[in-house]
Amino acid sequence: MTKEPQDSSIIVVSAGIMQIPAIKIAKEMGLTVIATDRNPHAVGFEYCDHGIVIDSKDVDGHVRFALDNREKFNIRAAFAGSDCAVTVAAITNSLGLPGIPLAVAQRSNNKVLMKERWLRDKIPTPFGAEVMTLDEAKAVLKRVGFPAIVKAVDNAASRGSMRIDTEKQLSQALENAKQASTTGTAIIEEYVVGDEQSVETIVWKGRHYHVSIADRMFGYHPYHIEMAHIDPSVLPSEQQQRIFEVVDAAADSLGIDFGPAKADMIWTQKGPMILEMPARLSGGFHSQYTTPLSSGKNPIRAVMEIALGRDLDETFIRGTRNLTSICAGIFPPKGRINAILGIEEARKIKGVEEIIITKSPGDYIEDYVDNAQRCCWVIVVGSSKQHAFDIFNAAKSLIRFEVT
Repeated sequence: MTKEPQDSSIIVVSAGIMQIPAIKIAKEMGLTVIATDRNPHAVGFEYCDHGIVIDSKDVDGHVRFALDNREKFNIRAAFAGSDCAVTVAAITNSLGLPGIPLAVAQRSNNKVLMKERWLRDKIPTPFGAEVMTLDEAKAVLKRVGFPAIVKAVDNAASRGSMRIDTEKQLSQALENAKQASTTGTAIIEEYVVGDEQSVETIVWKGRHYHVSIADRMFGYHPYHIEMAHIDPSVLPSEQQQRIFEVVDAAADSLGIDFGPAKADMIWTQKGPMILEMPARLSGGFHSQYTTPLSSGKNPIRAVMEIALGRDLDETFIRGTRNLTSICAGIFPPKGRINAILGIEEARKIKGVEEIIITKSPGDYIEDYVDNAQRCCWVIVVGSSKQHAFDIFNAAKSLIRFEVT
């Protein structure tokens, strides 16, 4: 495998704890890594060559930096470390690097634009529409009925999302969603019931490469908090194939013809339906940990290879092992953390691969209203789903948050 010359660099947009694997992989490829983040103390800065303080959503700031420094750093690629496909597309478009058009990235980042495309192209997806006022919201509810889900238009981690069962809940849910949207609007969507999946694909030279499907478990309703995901999915192969067919059609509908297309799917009584599709790899420690642990695949490396203008190396998305990895959360009660105990003992359990904690004694735990409020993840690998959950439960029994 060819390494880039030492002076070639890649911009990894975002440098939080979830982006550390991508930064490390880029370093292993021989690249100089420029990581950007609005937090001057972002943990990813410890692993990169150059840490630049820019908000991941600051598109113009990233473009200016890239244009001003393209020759100094020999910038050869950009990678979406978090929900920032628009920023990455703006960089690659401005520098003439491999990527998708900016308009396609914007479409993949806006739930209204993607919904309009999918409804137009008859892609299986719940009906939804953009609203700003309470009267507009009530009009849409007459069509979708109850329960419905109110969402932010262009945010991630379920920020601003809430299921509503009565009209009394509408006003507050609408305001929460609008505040979490840069558009100042919200989307109201038909609430469909079923088992949910996170689906990872890569599009390259007209072909859709199917990387992985993970089953997702949610709780804390009416909010939508991911409690755990299981990688790979335990769905029958026929159902997985039908899911991939919808994902491929949805990517084509949005115009994603290069790079990652990550889908949030749900298997309903009517079959598979797509909820969202950003033009990036998954978060939630899916592409970063559970897929490599369960299958030996390396989707981050595969995406970085084509971002550099190389051919897709299929060995990075070809399975070499058949295990099950689970990323599951531990949810301490609301309050001030006095102590976190049992971490080192839990790490000694065979099969516990990572314990990731983003809070410390003295910090506060808020209500779990979106996925950004989670603070403790345990990542394990076992021979089966049951074995992996047994390992997780053993670790969970040792980890204690003392909270006031």
